Amino acid sequence: MQRTYQLENQLMEEAYTELKTSCNVSERTKDALLKAFGERFTNGWKLANSNRVRRYEFKPSGRFVWAVLGRKGEYQVIPDIPFCYCDDYYFRVMEKKRGLCYHIIAQRLAEALEKFERISRNDSQYSSITKRWRAKEKNEESE
Repeated sequence: MQRTYQLENQLMEEAYTELKTSCNVSERTKDALLKAFGERFTNGWKLANSNRVRRYEFKPSGRFVWAVLGRKGEYQVIPDIPFCYCDDYYFRVMEKKRGLCYHIIAQRLAEALEKFERISRNDSQYSSITKRWRAKEKNEESE
């Protein structure tokens, strides 16, 4: 299972590099992505090409946050780790059954192709935007 996790992450990075340099994915790479990820690649590709990947950019700090609009809502994605707030990530990726959820795949594809929505916000709005993804304190849950 650890091997699947590593292979999926490595394959996604190779595809990212290929897309970033050529703005295209070769048939060989596309076939490898389909074989490794199956429906997750198909769903990620659709999201990346349908303006459902967002990059919130905060000024003047220059901080940014990635988010992907999936079937059940908007999920924060942290590609450098890689991490996502979706159930698939918690139940399959964290258990090392998979390397990536389709939201992370979508973010990586959209970033490489530069097909994402840029949303500019002031630094003062950072907390209100990221609030939905933070874990709730026990006393907040009972409110």
